[in-house]
Amino acid sequence: MSEQTIEKSSSGSSAESTYGVPISLKKLTKRYPGTDRAAVDAVDMEIPAGEIVVFVGPSGCGKTTTMRMINRMIAPSDGVVEIDGEDVASLNDTTLRRRIGYVIQQIGLIPHLTIASNVALVPKLLGWDKKRITKRVDEMLTVVGLDPEQYRDRYPRQLSGGQQQRVGVARALAADPPIMLMDEPFGAVDPITRGRLQEEFRTLQKTLKKTIVFVTHDFDEALKLGDRIAVLREGSQIAQYDTPENILANPADDFVSGFIGEGAALKRLYFEPVSSVTLEPATGTPSDVSVTPSDNLHHALDTMVGKGLSSIPVVEGGRVTGSVSVQAILARVGRSEAGQAR
Repeated sequence: MSEQTIEKSSSGSSAESTYGVPISLKKLTKRYPGTDRAAVDAVDMEIPAGEIVVFVGPSGCGKTTTMRMINRMIAPSDGVVEIDGEDVASLNDTTLRRRIGYVIQQIGLIPHLTIASNVALVPKLLGWDKKRITKRVDEMLTVVGLDPEQYRDRYPRQLSGGQQQRVGVARALAADPPIMLMDEPFGAVDPITRGRLQEEFRTLQKTLKKTIVFVTHDFDEALKLGDRIAVLREGSQIAQYDTPENILANPADDFVSGFIGEGAALKRLYFEPVSSVTLEPATGTPSDVSVTPSDNLHHALDTMVGKGLSSIPVVEGGRVTGSVSVQAILARVGRSEAGQAR
């Protein structure tokens, strides 16, 4: 199995990171004894290397079961899972742990172990030496925004929910797997922390380029994080599998439209940069409350509403180049809705 690597710098230290690899699901099926219908019914899907693919659907539709069959936490009744062309059924447990990281909503940190020991769990299972483990733990804590000097010797109970979730991500990345499975990882934290974690994770993925399968019931979260979204019916049947932009613009049917909900035009702001609107004049200097031309319009609107602002400076290269207003963004939404109605 070929695995490309990149070098990334983190607070002055270098860490090697393995790029993601493709995943293929071929007629993947799970039947439980005593049930008339398959929990997962002959799913075919190609998950591209280095992308975040989000499974979204109603409770009980089989999205988590489908994801757990990728790393054999649940054994398929039929069908095949391939990782970079290799059948998962042919891999031993150690190889599988090395290639697939796993993050869950409950986080699953072991309470009597320090943060460093929690992050080191999989490297220890793989037989890494102590020096290599210590170096990797510090690198991963730094990557997820936790100072190793401050956090490595603490225990999970001494961290906030958001900090614990960061440790969960660090642990999943510790053995440098090309694939990560994430089962509603941000669902147990408050909305503000959740939004912050989503933004941080999306930024981190731009560097890591892992292949990520992400399960959520929240369509807005799927829009924010996914390179592609699989909207699933009962039995993990695929109602639509496409980019977020295409699903918003062309929902396959009423089932998909129901998941999108009201305000599709507003949700499309996630994919429209600040640079796509004509900037208004602005004076002053860069401040903590500003956006960049590459930030999306949804983020700009959220920031203004949250701060009670009618406009916000746009900063590029350390200087204010203009401003964008709530009125300009809402006008964009209005034009988009009018276009949909025609």
